[in-house]
Amino acid sequence: MKPLNILCRTCPMSTAKITTKQKISAAAKNLFSTHGYSETTIDDIITAAGVTKGAFYHYFKSKEALCSEIIDSIQVEYENIIETLPKEANPLKKLKALIRRLLELNDSGQWVNCKLLLRLTSQAQLLRAPVKQKLDSFWKWYTDQYHQLITQCRDLNLMSDKLSAVQQVDIIMNILIGSIWTKAHFDSSPDKETIDYIIEKL
Repeated sequence: MKPLNILCRTCPMSTAKITTKQKISAAAKNLFSTHGYSETTIDDIITAAGVTKGAFYHYFKSKEALCSEIIDSIQVEYENIIETLPKEANPLKKLKALIRRLLELNDSGQWVNCKLLLRLTSQAQLLRAPVKQKLDSFWKWYTDQYHQLITQCRDLNLMSDKLSAVQQVDIIMNILIGSIWTKAHFDSSPDKETIDYIIEKL
């Protein structure tokens, strides 16, 4: 996979001239993350992207198809982040680095993936089956990444076994969700050292 690079340093869109398809996707991501999926119409997307309705339908047969493709692209961005974690680091350091990187990107204000995923999840009951299945598949993959790192930490005695691995994953997910929520609503972020401390005490 290619290294991350961002306007947002993780968006392939920022490397050269932005294509019409990328404009549509970027506009939709911003609108979905800010206003919600069900509240955003195709007209909203084409207006924000500055393209015609014909251009939209040239690339996407529906809003659902666009959203599904966005979820796929988000997973690729997350895969790239995980791939760039220091190979020589132990799993605890990798876990901290992953969380720190995601929070840094979220704090940048240019990377809306975290907020978008939470928005979509909060409206899951309104999503059509193909989009909901795609979202569910992402979350299963995503939580499994943490479960793998935590299992490796436990195997190396870098993390306590007082809690189950599943409970430890839940705590980490709650830390991330809480951090994203406070950034979105109060424009504040938790202290990274505090988060590191909590992870070490798991």
